Amino acid sequence: MIRSITIISVLLTAIPAAAKAGPLTLGAAVEQGLKSDNIIKEEAARVTGARAGLSQAKMSRLGGFKLKGMYTDGTDPVYAFATAMKQGTFSMASLATINNPSPARNYMGGIEAGVPLFTGFAVSNAVKMGGLGVEAAQNGYERARAGITFKIAYQWLTVLLREKLAEVSAESVKSAEAELKTAQMLKDKGMVLGSDYYGAEAILSTLKGYDLNWRKALELENEKLAITLGLPPGALPAPAGELREVAYAPKTSAELDAAAAGGRRDLKALEKMAAISKTSQAMQENSVLPVVEAFGAWETNSESLSDFRSNRLVGLRLTMPLGDPAYYAKKNAAAAETSMAQSRLDEARKQAKVETEDALNNYQAAVESLPIAKETLDKARQSYELFVPLYRQGRQSVLEVLRAKASVLQAEAAYYETLYKLNLYHAQTLLASETLDAAAINEMSEKLGTGK
Repeated sequence: MIRSITIISVLLTAIPAAAKAGPLTLGAAVEQGLKSDNIIKEEAARVTGARAGLSQAKMSRLGGFKLKGMYTDGTDPVYAFATAMKQGTFSMASLATINNPSPARNYMGGIEAGVPLFTGFAVSNAVKMGGLGVEAAQNGYERARAGITFKIAYQWLTVLLREKLAEVSAESVKSAEAELKTAQMLKDKGMVLGSDYYGAEAILSTLKGYDLNWRKALELENEKLAITLGLPPGALPAPAGELREVAYAPKTSAELDAAAAGGRRDLKALEKMAAISKTSQAMQENSVLPVVEAFGAWETNSESLSDFRSNRLVGLRLTMPLGDPAYYAKKNAAAAETSMAQSRLDEARKQAKVETEDALNNYQAAVESLPIAKETLDKARQSYELFVPLYRQGRQSVLEVLRAKASVLQAEAAYYETLYKLNLYHAQTLLASETLDAAAINEMSEKLGTGK
């Protein structure tokens, strides 16, 4: 019994992952890819680090608390005099040897604490910068997710395109080979010119070249998709879907620009970074303000670890820089950094608008090109269908038949490439306007899925 169970387990393990997994929808591909992507993990770690920095800034309001311990042994007169005072062993006899004291040993232990009362707004500004840093990191994380989502969608669509091209090229080669086989028999009977036959063979070779290149391209794109999803070679399930004519809700340039201006995560991250630079500039300008701290210390001293004498010290401490030759240079550097951050933000806003307009223009071009590509394909098929019976009646050359078949293949490739662009540029417009979310991916997945 145990042996049978072991054999079954081995057989189940040997089944390829691709065979056990179902077809890969776009939604499932995005979900898998986001889990395994290293950029997403890096951005998530950045968010964690930013939150830790904010917590550190907040905790700095509580000041510091530390334990102290030290053992000393020396004959320095000042040290020996002070040590005796701290240990409580000083007497009139100590004055006789004040210039040439015996070695003094001391064990010291203590506690010291300090609480900032006013830091020239350094702590409050640090907390503000920490909060802005968390928001910037979170926005960067969300933008990275959107970018990786588009990357996965692009690769998934590319596999669909390559699958279709490989399919139509294989069908074209098969059909052309059948026509050439018939032509060979007619040629042997002298019913087909040799020049036409060899010209048709050249066209067949061209079709075989397309088929070879497109099959190799499909293998490559499948490998790239597997790598993108973090799957081992051969474990990629077959993509569930096909390129087809789909309709998405129309978007205007104004709508996309408004969505980008109000929702682009990378712009929001840069806005927070610009605010951090302004806060840093304020901190530099406030560096001339005084710093006030409440402090306290408790200390014990003993010569033998058996009779400790304690003392304490509490108070307020104020420090204020009276002159920093580099103050204005630091202030100007901070102002320059603020200006740079604002310029980066302004340029990113312009670039976001360019990206939105570019993606929308490409999408609209694909939409408008689709009827033309479809009509071209229909006409090419009609031409081929008319050539075939004429050829079989001996009224057309096999060369013309294969030329018509090659035209059909080229028209099919152009048609499916237009469908590919329509969906790809739709996803790009969503990315540019920061609306490429899970709902949008599910919509694309459903429209391109196997279900009608």
